[in-house]
Amino acid sequence: QFLRSPLLRSLPDQRSMADSSRRAPMVVLAGAATAATALAAGRTFAVATGGAARGSGGFLHSSSSLAAAASVDARPSSGAAPLLGAAALVATAAAGARRATRGRGQQAAKLRGSLVAARSGSTSVDTSGPLPFVTLKRGNDEATVYPYGACVTSYKTDGTEWLAVRPDAKLDGSKPISGGLPFCWPQFGPGAIQQHGFARNLAWKVLEESSKLGTAVFELTDTEETRAMWPHAFRLEYRVELKDGELATTFTVKNTSASDFSFSGALHSYYSTKNVSACKITGPFADATKIDKTQDPAKTCKGTSNDVIVDKMTEEIYKEVLPGSVTLSDPSKGELKIVSGGGWRDVVIWNPYGDEKMGANGFVCVESAEIDPVPLAPNGTWEATMSLVPTKKA
Repeated sequence: QFLRSPLLRSLPDQRSMADSSRRAPMVVLAGAATAATALAAGRTFAVATGGAARGSGGFLHSSSSLAAAASVDARPSSGAAPLLGAAALVATAAAGARRATRGRGQQAAKLRGSLVAARSGSTSVDTSGPLPFVTLKRGNDEATVYPYGACVTSYKTDGTEWLAVRPDAKLDGSKPISGGLPFCWPQFGPGAIQQHGFARNLAWKVLEESSKLGTAVFELTDTEETRAMWPHAFRLEYRVELKDGELATTFTVKNTSASDFSFSGALHSYYSTKNVSACKITGPFADATKIDKTQDPAKTCKGTSNDVIVDKMTEEIYKEVLPGSVTLSDPSKGELKIVSGGGWRDVVIWNPYGDEKMGANGFVCVESAEIDPVPLAPNGTWEATMSLVPTKKA
C-alpha cells in the first residue's frame, strides 16, 4: 500500500549521492523507491527534509508538490531509534515539504527585503583621501557630501551631474569648497566676521545613527574657535536625503545661548551648465525687489522679467520671492527645479562671466538665501528646506 500510494508515486526517484563527511558511511536517498529499499533492508532511516538536511545530507528541491530527502546509515540498526513506518515516513516527508515551502518563503522575504533596501538607498563613508566624504545612493541616483563644511559636491541622476565644483576648488581642507551646495552662515557676504561666515570651513559631525539608507545628517555646534568670532552658542543640523527623483535638504538652527542672536545665511549653490549663456533661469522675479550688486553702489529696482539669462557678469538678489521654485533650463541636459520651502526667502543669482580660471562657463549659482538678519530667541529654532528635482532632456 505504501509503494502504491499516490503520494509516493508523486515523489521523483533520484540517484543516491555519497556523503563522506560523517565517520559512518552515509548515503543520501531521495524518492519512493530508495525509501522503500531502505525500509526493506532494515536500515536505520532518518528523514531530513526541507532546507539544508541534517549533517550534510544536502538540499533537494523539486518542482513537485512534495519531495523527500533522507540520510540512511549504511549499517544495520543497533541501539538506534525504532525504524520509521511507512505512514510516519510519509508524514515526515509532508512536514519536510511544508518546512521547505516556509524556507522558500523566508528566502523570498529576504529577497524582497533586499529589493526594498536597494530602493531605500545606502549611505557610506570614504576616508581614503585628504578629506572624508559621504556617498549616498538610491537606485541610479547618487550624491556626495563632505563633512568639511557639510558641503554637497555632487548630485547625479542616471549619470547626469547637476552640481558643479569649480576647477580652482580645493578639496583638502585648506579653504572652503568652491562648488556644490556650500553654506553661508551665520553671515551672508561681507560683514563683522569672515566672508560668508564660518560654517563652510569647519568640519561637521556625521550623526551616524541617523545617516543610513541614502540619508546623511550633519551637526555643528559652537566651540571656543567659533565663539571667538561670533560670541553665541548654537546647534546646526543639516539633513541631506536622496528621495525618488529628488535631492532633499533641511537646515535647522537652534539657539542654545541664554540670549537672543541674529544671523543671515544661504546655500551658495553651484549648478552645472554646459554653456551658461545658453541657459535660462526662471522664477517669480518680475516686479520683485531686485538688487544689482554689479553696480557701484548697488542698484535697487524692480525685476522686469521672470527669466534671467547670464550673458555678462551677474550678481543679482531677488528679495522675498520664496517659498517657491526656480527652474534652471539647460538645453544640453534638461531642467532642474530648485524648490525652496520655509526659511529661505531670497534668491541670489551669481556668475563671474568670462572668468576661465573659475570655470564660469560651466556653472551658475542660484542661491536659496536669507539676506536680512533673522532674530532667534533662546531655545528657539529656525528651519529651511531646499530640494532639487531634475528632469532630463528627452
